[in-house]
Amino acid sequence: MDPGPFASALAALSRAEVRYLVVGGVACVLNGFVRTTEDIDLLVDAAPENIRRLLDTLATLGEGHARELCVADFTDEEGAIRLVEDFPIDLFTRMGGKRYADMLRFQKLHPGEAAIPFVDVEGLILLKSASRRPQDQSDVEALRRLRRDG
Repeated sequence: MDPGPFASALAALSRAEVRYLVVGGVACVLNGFVRTTEDIDLLVDAAPENIRRLLDTLATLGEGHARELCVADFTDEEGAIRLVEDFPIDLFTRMGGKRYADMLRFQKLHPGEAAIPFVDVEGLILLKSASRRPQDQSDVEALRRLRRDG
């Protein structure tokens, strides 16, 4: 599967050695469950030097709205910071009670211009099971079928 229009932004983050994992709809697609998504969800390591690399890299994309953010904006709380460039990017330091380090055991790499780290089926089921959103619950059902049917 291909990360589609998000590939160049993700490759830029990987080249800058930003520690992140693709979660959400794009991760579903990378795992073989094809569905549409209009944004990209990233679970990022909240270490200040990593957030600086993240913001520096995102500032080079689109209109560069990431320049308006600072390290202090990234707290250890649930919820996303939404950045809209050529497409919406939702940045999480914690999702479903899990942090970047908690999810590394579920990491897979998508080859390409630069390896793109994403969460595997098991990790997505874990993250999305904690959500009450109907789309996430639908994803969990589809991901369980994907896991079962191989």
